[in-house]
Amino acid sequence: MQIFLILCLIPLTIDIDDLSAQLHLDTGLAYMQQGLLEQAEEEFHLTLDISEDYHSAVLGLGMVHAIRQSWDSATNYFKRYIETCPGDYRGFYELSKLYLETDKPDSAVIMLDNAFIRAPTVPEIWLQTGRAWLELGEMDAAEIWFSKGLQSEGSTDLESLVLLASVYRRTSRGAEARVILLPVIERGYAPACWELARVYLGWDDYLRAGDAISRYLMLSPEGYYADSALLVLEELGESGRYIP
Repeated sequence: MQIFLILCLIPLTIDIDDLSAQLHLDTGLAYMQQGLLEQAEEEFHLTLDISEDYHSAVLGLGMVHAIRQSWDSATNYFKRYIETCPGDYRGFYELSKLYLETDKPDSAVIMLDNAFIRAPTVPEIWLQTGRAWLELGEMDAAEIWFSKGLQSEGSTDLESLVLLASVYRRTSRGAEARVILLPVIERGYAPACWELARVYLGWDDYLRAGDAISRYLMLSPEGYYADSALLVLEELGESGRYIP
């Protein structure tokens, strides 16, 4: 009778452990999205303490350390995840992002090739691959990947378009860049304003460049390019080439 009860309780224990591990994993991911890195790290470790089969917690730990710019620790976690889950593109993708952050675009391309083989329809991989080739100065390859990114409407298509415009600008096709940027600016996408300003600066069209920069700062006063935009706008004002 006692043996029968023990056998009945074993599946229940396993189910509870699985539920607990999944809960800690989900909580860790939620904390990470909120920028609460210490809490996220603790939850991921708790997940692995319960069950080492929840490999996504290893990936989460790598992402936490990458956000902290603890590059060596992040690399180790990502490589550990790749070894454990070689068929999942996410380990290669996250490691490619780290390599781009640490000025290793050639290594990023290798990781992205592996990610693409495993998930050829993921637009984030297309965008990241274009970025890596752009960093390497390979404009033709970058253009192919950014153009591919325009085929899928979603979270990456606008960024792909702006980066494609950047390729046009760098290859003396500023007029083409302007054509594809203007509709995006009308939709209120701030990075397109900054890219258009760079096109105008290349043409020495300081009036329209200043207007584009001002619009960028209005749309995104604390955006990624805000400091650079303010600096350029101040320089244009001091030189008398732009009067708001």
